[in-house]
Amino acid sequence: EYTHTYAIGFVENKIIKAAIIENADSILPLITYAEKQAESHGAVWGVRIWARKQTTEILKTYAREVIDICTVDYMEREYAINGNRGNNNRGHIFERLCAEVMDGEQVKNKCAKCIDSGDIIVNDEHIQCKYCNATVTTEVTMRNLYKEYQKRVA
Repeated sequence: EYTHTYAIGFVENKIIKAAIIENADSILPLITYAEKQAESHGAVWGVRIWARKQTTEILKTYAREVIDICTVDYMEREYAINGNRGNNNRGHIFERLCAEVMDGEQVKNKCAKCIDSGDIIVNDEHIQCKYCNATVTTEVTMRNLYKEYQKRVA
């Protein structure tokens, strides 16, 4: 189920928090920037979330609620233990912790397209999770989503 509800992670006073934003597409221009990705990622353009104080203030202003997820130290311990297992970066750990703290569940299909599913489901609501400085999308993803869209409307 496609969603515009996001849990966007940020750090405040050494606590990782999730701002739950409905209709997050309306504030993405305020909290993102375009950046050329590294050669190892195909050197394509990506849209990333700014990790800066102004972003935190915008998130808190527009949030339906702000939830404490864990301490930065806890996240770093989790990353040290689980970070090298498969594709388990801080963003994936953030997703798991959001699901746990919010009494939800992670979606079963980790490879589900964002147009088909959120990252977590809480009280039947699909939520996309993005940790601070995350890549929201890339030009390759946008091209692929456009092709998928064209197939669906044909």
